[in-house]
Amino acid sequence: MVQHTDRQKQSINTDESIENVTFGFRDIPQIEKMMQQEDIASFITILSQPIVATLIREQTEQFRSHLKNGEGFTLKQLENQILQSLRHAAQQRLQPVINATGIMIHTNLGRAPIPVDVWRQAEDNVCRYSNLELNLAQGTRGNRMGLLPSLLNELCGSPASLLVNNNAAALTLMLMALAQGKEVLVSRGEQVQIGGGFRIPTILACSGAKLCDVGTTNITTVDDYLAAVTENTAAVLLVHTSNYFIQGFTSQPDIRELVSRLPEHVEVWVDQGSGNQESWLPGERSVAWYLDQGVDLVCFSTDKMLNSTQGGVIVGRQKPIELMAKHPLMRAFRPGKTVYALLEAQLIQRLNQQDEGQDRLQQLPHRPLDWHLARAQRLCAGLNSEFTPIKARCLVGGGTTPRKQFPTYAVRLPNWHSAADWLERLRLAKTPVIAVSQKKSALLFPISLLEGEFSEVNAILKQEMDLCSQ
Repeated sequence: MVQHTDRQKQSINTDESIENVTFGFRDIPQIEKMMQQEDIASFITILSQPIVATLIREQTEQFRSHLKNGEGFTLKQLENQILQSLRHAAQQRLQPVINATGIMIHTNLGRAPIPVDVWRQAEDNVCRYSNLELNLAQGTRGNRMGLLPSLLNELCGSPASLLVNNNAAALTLMLMALAQGKEVLVSRGEQVQIGGGFRIPTILACSGAKLCDVGTTNITTVDDYLAAVTENTAAVLLVHTSNYFIQGFTSQPDIRELVSRLPEHVEVWVDQGSGNQESWLPGERSVAWYLDQGVDLVCFSTDKMLNSTQGGVIVGRQKPIELMAKHPLMRAFRPGKTVYALLEAQLIQRLNQQDEGQDRLQQLPHRPLDWHLARAQRLCAGLNSEFTPIKARCLVGGGTTPRKQFPTYAVRLPNWHSAADWLERLRLAKTPVIAVSQKKSALLFPISLLEGEFSEVNAILKQEMDLCSQ
């Protein structure tokens, strides 16, 4: 490898670009000096100084390995590799994205967005000391559930309620506290797997409860459950099939009949999943409906139809709720103060019928198509005619209505790029825009955009239009 003297380097700097000069080991700058370069230093506030230093060190070591193998590299190439590594790391940091997928509650995108006014209401309780476990009236240790049981009971029409950190934890606590070593009857058609490999049979095995298969994949009757009951049966578990549906020759038991005919020692539990409390979702049953049918316990998520932060709720009869609240596992499953503050503020809004997030969801079945078209045209404002509003279908998402899609309008992006290229370009924008590909076209769905995001997406599309017209 050619080594350059200081005088030669001075000549190089004046006669040709330093980017094209191959350097040796002694020319590699110190990590501290590289961290002072403006492009690299900007990542310190994003990633932290130790992480930036580690990534520089890793790339430098790779650079040294290449030099040992006799490969020629320039200092500019090293800098580019470092910047690429830093950008890749920065993409892993939690950051806002724009949901243009047409899926209102998108699991990969954080499920339901928390309304800004709810966040602001909770902010003071989270950023200052609070009475999380202090009884202000008596000056003694208090129950961290605070007002939440009253709010949840009012919402669901329930005698008692309990909050844990997600719905998987809620189901696990039910099984471990109330059915460990006992049988739990589950229909073969409801032994589901949801995202991340969470399977109903696996969670039953981990809890120490014994899974008993009932019925068939497509038909399970009340008599099927009754025939499977033994003295060691703790409960019937009904599971909402959140990510699929069975259509055709199929039948499910009447819930009220099932509750009335089971022996007294067998409870009925429902993993309802979405937390739906609304009547407008076609074919979906609300938490309150199940309780009205005589079900003993219902568990569900708080970051789906409740539009709140992640949490899991169990509602139902007082005695089993009290047993779960005293179980040793409850301490492992209890949420932090942020969840309590946000859910409390959200539920008060919901009960006062001021829930912005719920209003967005209720737009789907009640707004005329002209309203959806106007949103698509708003997104296309100032763009050329190649950005085309087209009729499409959208979803509530979040495992709420697997069989129901709602009519809307999407914006089809021009064929200047392939659908895959469009998706990548939008995903790598300053604020990532998450679009979808359908029938080899890239589509943006205005229905899932928040109100403040239209101008931002429109500006990104205008920039792309200007680049392609040059």
